[in-house]
Amino acid sequence: MMSEKFYSSGLKFSCIRCGKCCCIRDGVVYLQHKDIQRLAKYFQISEKEFLRKYTHTEDKHIVLNDFPNGNCIFFDSDNGCTVYKHRPAQCRIFPFWEHIISSRENWEKTARECPGINTGKLYSPEEIEQIINFE
Repeated sequence: MMSEKFYSSGLKFSCIRCGKCCCIRDGVVYLQHKDIQRLAKYFQISEKEFLRKYTHTEDKHIVLNDFPNGNCIFFDSDNGCTVYKHRPAQCRIFPFWEHIISSRENWEKTARECPGINTGKLYSPEEIEQIINFE
């Protein structure tokens, strides 16, 4: 029998666009094909040009480039995420990543880094599952 998920009463989260999740040394943003299409369209360039300019391959995955300090290529310290409305799926579903919501301990550990966790909108367990399965 499966144990009840710790978020059976829901979880609160509201992105305050602080950028902490955009500035993680050794962080990796994996791109799906839909992300590449959406961002190439936003920049009004071909997918091939987008891939050349903004990505590299890591362990057979296409990932976003970052700056030497670990900041995301699309993060600006004055304006935050410069592609927020077009950001990759991985960014859209944060903090509802499977390893973060796998336990209360992981959720609270992430909350120490992300000031938007445990504030704002209450997401129901159903909404969380929907976000997790977002493509």
